[in-house]
Amino acid sequence: MAQIFVSHSAKDRDLVALLSRAFAATKVKGVFEEFEAILNGPANALRIAQDVRASNAVFVLLGKNVEDLKHTRDWVGYESGVSAACALQTNKDVWVMESIADMEKLSVVIPHLRHYVCFNPANDWWQGYLTQIISSYDNSHVLRTVSAGAATGGVLGEGVGALWGAGVGLFLAALTAPTKPAGFPINCPQCASSYSVHLAEPRMRCPVCNSRLVFPTPDGAA
Repeated sequence: MAQIFVSHSAKDRDLVALLSRAFAATKVKGVFEEFEAILNGPANALRIAQDVRASNAVFVLLGKNVEDLKHTRDWVGYESGVSAACALQTNKDVWVMESIADMEKLSVVIPHLRHYVCFNPANDWWQGYLTQIISSYDNSHVLRTVSAGAATGGVLGEGVGALWGAGVGLFLAALTAPTKPAGFPINCPQCASSYSVHLAEPRMRCPVCNSRLVFPTPDGAA
């Protein structure tokens, strides 16, 4: 089963609940480890590093408690560092997510990411959008389709036939894969960092350098 590691504070309950509902609508497992659990023993740095490496992607969910609680902020920084190292080694996607309501109050920086999502939790549309992001990492269709392709190889015989069957399975899996929302690419004018953004409004903060950015609207107003 595919899984996504979620770095967050358990005290940001509304944001965690929103993301949990999005996971519940998919076949992807959400691995929610938080600093608060480490104090009680079930999680530790080694386990978190293992969970990050085993995950198909990493979500860094930023809320007011990550901002305000020093130890939680430091731990989320550690998790994002582990994620960055794994991402560079395995081409793993790192998504930074925060609500439009919290955005102006946040200053947490995440130096490495591929996607930045600034969502509106009051808009039900974003629930479906988050679900679509999560579903794009569902690899269960790959397992089913590759198995079917391997069976075709068995009919054709061993050797070349088996390889062809596996190849057919991978090709069909690519055709049936869920679509990952692309957002739109930007280069931060302040720090020159490149990543894709998914926005609730034409404004955001750069999660790398904490600069505030406002985009022109179609009528020319900011």
